[in-house]
Amino acid sequence: MSDLQIALGAIGILVVGGVYAYNWWQERRLRQRLERAFGGDHDDVLLKRADDKPDDDVARIEPRLGADAEGDYADRADAAAAGDDNADPLLEYSVAIQSARPFSVAALQELHSQIAVFGKPARMLFWDATAQSWRNDGRGGDGDGCNRLLALVQLVDRSGPIHAPQLTGFCDVVQSWAGRHDASVDADDPAEALQAARELDALCGELDVAIGLNVVAPEGSAFPGEQVAAAADDAGFELEADGRFYRRDDSGLTLFTMENHNPEPFATDRLATLQTPGVTLLLEVPHVADGESALDEMARVSHALAEALGGFVVDDNRVPLQAAGIDRIKKQVVSIQEAMAAHEILAGSPRAQRLFA
Repeated sequence: MSDLQIALGAIGILVVGGVYAYNWWQERRLRQRLERAFGGDHDDVLLKRADDKPDDDVARIEPRLGADAEGDYADRADAAAAGDDNADPLLEYSVAIQSARPFSVAALQELHSQIAVFGKPARMLFWDATAQSWRNDGRGGDGDGCNRLLALVQLVDRSGPIHAPQLTGFCDVVQSWAGRHDASVDADDPAEALQAARELDALCGELDVAIGLNVVAPEGSAFPGEQVAAAADDAGFELEADGRFYRRDDSGLTLFTMENHNPEPFATDRLATLQTPGVTLLLEVPHVADGESALDEMARVSHALAEALGGFVVDDNRVPLQAAGIDRIKKQVVSIQEAMAAHEILAGSPRAQRLFA
């Protein structure tokens, strides 16, 4: 082995070791900084027990959907799917903020803009003392007169889990803002939130499955774009700006989509010249509440399209798809959605839509 090879090997070891050390340092720095920021002994109304009421006689009312919440699993799962504006402890990290005086609209809008820059969806909730409930913020302008709020950042989406620098930045911004407005803050351990985010991301990676059915033209031919659009319209699809056709249910929720086999998206002004060897109907399993019914409908529509276009329904290997194949796929869909429900992520629920966005 030459001296150059030995030197390059040593440099490689140093680089790997440096990356590992940097990551460890980031985790350690996150713990230390946020323990200092949120670990004070201040008396925070948001953390009082119901039998330890503050002067205004309002006990803490905190969203509770986690494993320690009262009620059985079905109740918690229904709450997760209800679509209310409460904080979601499974996929959000929240910081509770309390002030003796109401926050101004300008101050709330400032915080809203500052927490929105860390690469994950962020929002705020305000405590409505009259309605005794949390409400969503819009862009910070709905909290006029409020002195209690939650700043929240989403821990996981399809781009992956939140990273330490992102969570550190979020917490630093909230702490700095609260300090400027004479407010106290309280939050859970961010290191535990990072670990939970990694675990949730791994779970979502196993559950994030899309089912595709292909409608292809006979060998050596193609479907004219205008013919595809007409057949899609007859089948209840709508063409949208992203170049895909969407099939929705009566509530306006997407059941499945249809896209071009070729890289070129569908566009109204190009249909007259577009030719395609086929289209793919795609069902995203986490996004649909009743996967079995959605798959049945997608299979029915795919065969109707094939008949209208003079094509065939095939799998990814161009093997004609039979009823037995649909049954096998249906079992997979049911298995995935049951696994989601077991982890309190109901398919098609607002929680699932946010996680798999």
